[in-house]
Amino acid sequence: MMTQEQSKAANPKIEICCRIDSTMLGLLRDFVTAVATHLGFSPAETSQIEICVDEACANALEHAYGKNTNFLEKNQELTIEIFFHNGELTIRVIDHGCGMQNPEAAINSLEEYLAEGRERYRGLGLYMMKKFMDRLSVRSEPGKGTIVEMTKVRR
Repeated sequence: MMTQEQSKAANPKIEICCRIDSTMLGLLRDFVTAVATHLGFSPAETSQIEICVDEACANALEHAYGKNTNFLEKNQELTIEIFFHNGELTIRVIDHGCGMQNPEAAINSLEEYLAEGRERYRGLGLYMMKKFMDRLSVRSEPGKGTIVEMTKVRR
């Protein structure tokens, strides 16, 4: 029988809060990769998790705080919450930036991404998160920030 302390260790709940800038992206990516590896995710699953977390953090840096100079003056705080239970790793990337309307509007297929007439070849982040993770939700409200919640089931 597992003690309460052993149960907590087997089902970690981790929270990281930091000021987000480009120098932090690699460190956050490495941390989440180490957690996924420690929890027994395969190298392929770990790589998918790493890519998705990097995209979510980079999106927060660019879109939550990068476009509005008023937000640049504020603390560009990012929180990553990590939960593991019953073989499922859930990661929340939370910013307190400018938020957005219609947060899940994104590229839904590679054909759409490659379509003629697109101004710039960008926008694959949410598409990759949808493809690589088992569940994805994006909640946002203008002026109140964004929460990207991703879940990967260990196979």
